[in-house]
Order: sequence, then structure tokens, then C-alpha cells
Amino acid sequence: MRQIIAVAAILLFPARFLIAQAPVAPATIMTMERLRVIGDSLMPGASRTAQLGRGSGYTYAMTHRDSSGTLEGHADWTDVFVVQTGTATLLTGGVAEGARETTPGEWRGGTVRGATRAAIKPGDVVVILAGTPHQMLLAPGERISYLAFKIGATPKS
Repeated sequence: MRQIIAVAAILLFPARFLIAQAPVAPATIMTMERLRVIGDSLMPGASRTAQLGRGSGYTYAMTHRDSSGTLEGHADWTDVFVVQTGTATLLTGGVAEGARETTPGEWRGGTVRGATRAAIKPGDVVVILAGTPHQMLLAPGERISYLAFKIGATPKS
């Protein structure tokens, strides 16, 4: 009887292990052509965004800007931008002054003192750590489209 129980345990272990594993979701592939169509569908305006997806601890969207944004910061989200078309000047870092908390952990407005200025262009990948003030500046007539990923910040230890 012990041998039967031992054999059954050995045979059932792999099945129990497989059943306990959550199925892995298939990959999401957003083709360049699909991104182009989505980008072209965004109406002209100061800033237009099309939400592309979201999951546990992240979101991603396509954003098109025709004018400068306001200063902002996110306590719980790291921003990753992948510039698709156009150019802009990005201000990052420094000390935000006069910003207001618009929702918990999100603040906007005001000005920034001591920020770093960087020109961004197609193909650039920008990583802005959670808590970092940032602002996208566009010269008159300038436009930019980019993928924006918001990734949940790792708690500080």
C-alpha cells in the first residue's frame, strides 16, 4: 500500500505543480503600422493621448503634443517615453516651486529651478524616475508623438 501511495504522489506531483501555475498571458504586439494609425487618429491639440494598455503596475499610451506641457511629477510612477516623431526640449530634475497636488501622489503646475534641459528626437528613450519634476517644452510650430509607459515605482527600502 505504501508503494502505491508513493507512486501516486510521484505521478501526481507534476500535474499538481502545473495546475498551480497561473497561465502566462500571450505577448501583446503593437506593430509600427498600428502605432502610426493610432498616432494619426489623435486630433490636433495641446496634448492628445490614446490609452493602449494597462496591467498590474503599468500603463502605456500614445501621446501627441502640439504645445508645451505643464510641470508635473508622480510619486509612484516612473515614466518611460519612446519618441516616435518630432522634437521637443525636456526639463527634468531640479526643485519644483508652486506645484499643486492634483490627485494623491500626482502634482502639476508651477515652475522648476535648476532643471536639466535636453533636446529629444525620434528614437530617443527617456526614463524619468518617480518623484522627478519634468516638463516637455515645444517651440511654436513644433510637434512630438511618443509612447509613454508608466511603471509602478519600486518601494524605497
